[in-house]
Amino acid sequence: MPRSGELVQWNNKGGYGFVRDQANNDYYVHVSKLADRQLRPRIGDLLTFEIASGRNGRPAAINVAVASAAPLRERSMSDVKRISTSVSRYKIGLRTTAATMMTLLILLAIADDRVPVWLGGTYALMGAASALLYRFDKLYALSGRWRVSETNLHVVDLCFGIIGGLAAQEIYRHKTVKPRFVATTWAIAIVHVLGLAMLALGWISIALP
Repeated sequence: MPRSGELVQWNNKGGYGFVRDQANNDYYVHVSKLADRQLRPRIGDLLTFEIASGRNGRPAAINVAVASAAPLRERSMSDVKRISTSVSRYKIGLRTTAATMMTLLILLAIADDRVPVWLGGTYALMGAASALLYRFDKLYALSGRWRVSETNLHVVDLCFGIIGGLAAQEIYRHKTVKPRFVATTWAIAIVHVLGLAMLALGWISIALP
């Protein structure tokens, strides 16, 4: 059954992106599935498409056609915020839950004098850095410019930036579809949750000054 949606991400060099339907579901789009391969779509185009199973077993768009072209203009930071408003501000996802859990574990461990205050500061500083990287990567994806590498995003998340990284993924609806990236993100999150839980419960300790 044909559907319609907005192209919210497009890598013109790689020939792939994501289209978002009216139910806020994102579907992978590849240039090989375009009805007219000579006409590359642009961010903001209204597309018509059908759904089929992709290579990873996840739903993907096929028989894609541009129903209405978006006005040609430069994307800005306001576009990042506008896209994220399609998600209810009251909806709490798994990423927000995990980020909140880690924050509470850090606060509990500090309150019980099980970890130094600088550990909480490190999580806050690196979390802010990670959130900024995701924000800029989302903007670059919208405008088709140079992207922040996935390796760099994972490294910053691993180096105590995971709380900000998860929050940014939730807010900007960014990097939440690609299976390998999502799996790596959750592996990093689990490592930090377990480590913080053991610190908060006193199973392991950090020498205090």
